[in-house]
Amino acid sequence: MPDAGTLGLIALGLVVGAVSAVTPFLPVEAYVIGLAVTRSPTVAVAGALAAAVGQTVGKVLLFSAARGATSSRWLERLRERGAREAAEVAAAERAGEPPPGGPVTRALRPVTRWLGRVNARGIELLSGRWGPGVVLLSGSVGIPPLLAIAFYAGTSKMTLRAFVVTCLLGRAIRFVVLALVPDLF
Repeated sequence: MPDAGTLGLIALGLVVGAVSAVTPFLPVEAYVIGLAVTRSPTVAVAGALAAAVGQTVGKVLLFSAARGATSSRWLERLRERGAREAAEVAAAERAGEPPPGGPVTRALRPVTRWLGRVNARGIELLSGRWGPGVVLLSGSVGIPPLLAIAFYAGTSKMTLRAFVVTCLLGRAIRFVVLALVPDLF
């Protein structure tokens, strides 16, 4: 039976994992590496697994927030406004007139269109059969960033179950590897 200090370190891994899941300012990897350097491999792996669970809980909160936001009235009004503005721009282009908006708006319009296409492609990718693989890759390697993927997955057709399983597996792989690396040297 582990002592109270060891249980406290493992529980702290859960908390650090959950907090770091929703903020980029607290890297959980530093905590896991710290455990790996100062504690036995068993404690480091237990802390890494606790951190993976905490991270998954935090990412599920982001996933759920994004899923709920997609059905919000505010977002619906924002989409309607965007569709109206796009129709106005298209009508002006067809009429050979300059598009509405000031110089900054006109200058940023190509970037806005590109970001819209990237956003749509990301949601489409996560909605399909590759979605769980993208989450697993993001969770284990960190590319693309899991913080962004959690939001994208929440707006996609991916099920919560698929997200939780692949996120937890990816985070567990990443953190257990980090916990065991110091023992290799």
